[in-house]
Amino acid sequence: MSFLEIAASIAAVFVAIGLAGVVWRVVRGPSTVDRVIAIDMLGLIGIAAAALTAAFAGHRGFLDVAFGIAIVAFLAAVAFAGLLERTSGATPSRPIGEES
Repeated sequence: MSFLEIAASIAAVFVAIGLAGVVWRVVRGPSTVDRVIAIDMLGLIGIAAAALTAAFAGHRGFLDVAFGIAIVAFLAAVAFAGLLERTSGATPSRPIGEES
């Protein structure tokens, strides 16, 4: 067993522990915001799983999958932040240096 296989196996255990924590937060989250952040974290765990699969299988194609998941997770986080800003009733901020 090579060093890479041992390191990937240990990382897979940590990813599994993180997955258990995220699932717990999605199920038991006290608020909707906690659940949405946990689902965003689920995307990060998916990225880690795809990268680990690339390490185990030795195929670089799984890194493209990880990149795709990262883009979708980023766009989802930005959309959720915009939704929170709209529903909070906050006024839009002005650029620095602009006077009212």
